[in-house]
Amino acid sequence: MIVLKRKRILLIVFAVMIAVFVPIFNNKTVETVALPVSNKVIVLDAGHRDPR
Repeated sequence: MIVLKRKRILLIVFAVMIAVFVPIFNNKTVETVALPVSNKVIVLDAGHRDPR
């Protein structure tokens, strides 16, 4: 049997509210510039190579 006390219920409700509302207020936009990339090679390196 699970006994939920008032303090634990409030903690759960508060945690759920934070999980729902934080991403809404965290909308950061970054302006980018669309440069022409014709006849160019773009290389993305993850950087996880063994240094040996």
